[in-house]
Amino acid sequence: MVSKTYYGTTASGQKVHSFLLENRRGTRVSVIEYGCRITHLLVPDRSGRLTDVVLGCRDLEAYEKDDLFLGAFVGRVANRIEGAHFTLEGKEYQLEANNGPNHNHGVWHQRVFEGRALGPDTVEFIYHSPDGEDGFPGNVSVSVRYTLTEGNRLILDYTAAADAVTPINLTNHSYFNLDGAGSTSVLDHKLTVYAHQYTPADAVSCPDGRILPVEGTPMDFTTGHAIGRDIGADFQQLIWGNGYDHNYVIDREEPGLVRAARLESEKTGIWMECSTTQPGIQIYTGNYLQDADLAKPGFVHAPRAAVCLETQHFPCALSRPNFPSILLRPGRLLRENTVYAFGCAE
Repeated sequence: MVSKTYYGTTASGQKVHSFLLENRRGTRVSVIEYGCRITHLLVPDRSGRLTDVVLGCRDLEAYEKDDLFLGAFVGRVANRIEGAHFTLEGKEYQLEANNGPNHNHGVWHQRVFEGRALGPDTVEFIYHSPDGEDGFPGNVSVSVRYTLTEGNRLILDYTAAADAVTPINLTNHSYFNLDGAGSTSVLDHKLTVYAHQYTPADAVSCPDGRILPVEGTPMDFTTGHAIGRDIGADFQQLIWGNGYDHNYVIDREEPGLVRAARLESEKTGIWMECSTTQPGIQIYTGNYLQDADLAKPGFVHAPRAAVCLETQHFPCALSRPNFPSILLRPGRLLRENTVYAFGCAE
């Protein structure tokens, strides 16, 4: 079932609506047109009580102030662009340096998309990004679809087309805490990442071009364990990142949807499994979460109070030719798919 309600009006006067997806299990997902943000995601815990498992802001005004991308659809280019510039077909493009010396995540999380229901279980959001927006070339048309199945699978489907060669890297930036409201930490959550390699980063979180094995390091989540087990290890990657903020190379033998990660809460019994068509997943342990006054009631915004599982192409791919390309060319349709499946242990 899909329902639409008025959510608020932006400071610039744009009306924003919220769409509620609900299935027969009682699972509910709320998404607003402002940045296609997932504002609430309620799933049953082991006692059958609905538990909101994503952080969010209290209202639209707070989302407009938010610089942590809470629940947002991110683009044109998710994650870092080294030095906030790139060269494409002989032309230099200068971007805003909004993350130290780098450009990070673009501006689509601050744009109002046009939403509409597509049948009883899907909402589509569309946006037309003009040539030059945020410094990027080409006009881009993007569609974001959210589908909630009766099997408790939240499907995120992205498509994009451009009229000029342009970089595109799309993700969702929800912050998950499967313990729900009031929880101050995810360090006891069990995390499994289906990746035997990762891309180590420098002191400003740009991958240095290497692809290294996780085996024998605190980066190894191939066997599930508590997020907090090794987060304080004397390991340069964790020191530079103030915790986990790293791209993992998802294990895959062929194209298509594969498992990327699994997150589990001992307290509520809720588990979440993430699958994707994308080559990487950024594990970010909310190391710089703050602005608690913006939070929706009952939720804590503090360092490591949530974890992001951001499916993506690799960061800094524009300056790392050995990484999968993020260039979208005219006449091609980009399509990526990510699935968050939910269940509960007895």
